[in-house]
Amino acid sequence: MAFAAALLLTAARAAPGDEPALVADRPGFGESANTVLKGRAQAEAGAAWTRIDSRTSTTDLPQLLIRVGLLGPVELRVLAPDYVRTRSYGRTETGWADMAVGLKVHLGSFGGSDLTLRATADVPTGSSDLTAHLVDPEAAVAWSRSLSERWSLGATVGARRLRFDHRTLTSPSFSVGRSLGEHLATFVEYGASLGEGLRPMHRLDHGYTWLVNARTQLDASLGVALSSAAPDFFVGVGWCRRF
Repeated sequence: MAFAAALLLTAARAAPGDEPALVADRPGFGESANTVLKGRAQAEAGAAWTRIDSRTSTTDLPQLLIRVGLLGPVELRVLAPDYVRTRSYGRTETGWADMAVGLKVHLGSFGGSDLTLRATADVPTGSSDLTAHLVDPEAAVAWSRSLSERWSLGATVGARRLRFDHRTLTSPSFSVGRSLGEHLATFVEYGASLGEGLRPMHRLDHGYTWLVNARTQLDASLGVALSSAAPDFFVGVGWCRRF
């Protein structure tokens, strides 16, 4: 995946009319504990600028994720390749990251909590300096719970097997969301990237979502490092549309 293409759990208020609530897997580090309903499709996209350190920064887009509801609680997921531009020590390099395909299953609601399981594979379609070289399997469990009409909690734990390096990268996250009205919501989230032989990266993310209408949502977020190995900070904007 492109750098900073991690996904967020965010609580969405019910949409007007017969439309179900619009819940996106962006912005942020984790992802939602929801799946797209059968017969529906959802496109999520965005762009992010990340300052790695004082000399290096990256820009990646379009962060395009296509989610299609299949049978029952199952959705098909296709993450398109990201275009990545890196500026470091006065030099600029560009390329394409790998794509990913997989499935996500809503396991059910339990005592006010929702739980999903995702299984995907990163396919080595990217540029030579950005590809993973091999098909890397990834799995994640996402949980969410509504505390009240305004407050919600969410957590995601993901694990990706880096076959080229013979390592497993674990990515836990935890978020607190709050509705600010009928159309606006905000969140604060902690996320980490942990792996054997790698310096741990700990980050804090904060953002907003704006429900334009029952099928369209906009978002904006920013994040900062909580450990020396993590990128200094990032800013991102995005969009979600259900069809």
